[in-house]
Amino acid sequence: MDKLVGTIREPNAKAKLLRKQGVIPGVLYGKSLDESISLQFPLREVEHFLKRNTIGYKVEVEVEGKKHLALLKELTFTPAVNKIEHLSFQALTKGERVNSTAQIFLKNQEKISETIQQTLFEIPYKGLVEDLFTHVEVDMEGMEVGDHVLVSQLNIPKKEGLEVLVPEDTMVVAVVEKTKMDVDLDVEETTEDEPVVVGSESDAASEDKEDKE
Repeated sequence: MDKLVGTIREPNAKAKLLRKQGVIPGVLYGKSLDESISLQFPLREVEHFLKRNTIGYKVEVEVEGKKHLALLKELTFTPAVNKIEHLSFQALTKGERVNSTAQIFLKNQEKISETIQQTLFEIPYKGLVEDLFTHVEVDMEGMEVGDHVLVSQLNIPKKEGLEVLVPEDTMVVAVVEKTKMDVDLDVEETTEDEPVVVGSESDAASEDKEDKE
């Protein structure tokens, strides 16, 4: 588990100005805290941290010498310029059930000569803090045109109380003929002024970002 060290962010600190100074604003919230904590992190530390962690990963957030087990719940960034805007962490308590997300990774994609059509990239679920998992692998080796994988076929940990929050018959990935793949994708362009939010957060974390601009 990786650690990210932050400091308390002053109430009147403007997030936009902080980012210009190489500092990324963030927030830590949770039932175990009396109130949410407004934080700030050095940009370089955040960039290094995000190379190995993403939404749904358990991390250790250290604030003024106190260590908090936490879940990375939300990341706000601007894709066009790869600029990180804000981080949201949920403090965790053993025995607590929380909502989280596991990433879906495709293995052996290079062994498929036809088109791989992935329609689901993450699994939302609810489970105990000690049962949280970060990713699920789908082995593509041997799959042919017409083959597909549903959520029910994923190798999700069998834990009591773990609830997958997407229907079991949801399509995850399929192999289709290249000629049948619609290449005319309607992708909305993202500009520097359009941050993208990845993950989900509580109202407490949302309120923290009202001063982001």
